[in-house]
Amino acid sequence: MRIFKIAFLIILSTSSFGQNRMLGRYRDYFGSRVELSSDSTFKYSWQFDLASSWTKGTWTLVNDTLFFHMKPIYDTLLYLNRSNSLVDTLILSEDEKPERISFSDTIYLSSGGQNYQICPDKLFFKNERLYKIWNGSLVRKKQKGFWTGKKWDPWFFKSED
Repeated sequence: MRIFKIAFLIILSTSSFGQNRMLGRYRDYFGSRVELSSDSTFKYSWQFDLASSWTKGTWTLVNDTLFFHMKPIYDTLLYLNRSNSLVDTLILSEDEKPERISFSDTIYLSSGGQNYQICPDKLFFKNERLYKIWNGSLVRKKQKGFWTGKKWDPWFFKSED
């Protein structure tokens, strides 16, 4: 029985250590960032020029693959329908705080918000990097940047900011 307890503690500590080394902030050269928190939540953000996007949710780890599960944040929109009745509907929130808004609150030009740029559904963790997976293979080939011929590494790397 004692051997079983020791083995269980060793397995538990090594699996926890594996998760801890991947926690933190990552970014790529194309404006994307991923923050992995110890409570199994994440925030994905993307920004280019005046356009931006964000996604929040939870993540799970299977072997060395992170799976992202989006948890949308909704605002309740109150509007007058064609039969002149007030109706509530849910729309994706522009910010991270769910609110009750009116139709006049939504009439503005926005270049950002929730899920404008789709968050990857899974990333592979290897050598302190997060790799995108395309058609079952890791994306490793350098990719051209926007408005430049320079090629950049496609993976996410740890970031201090």
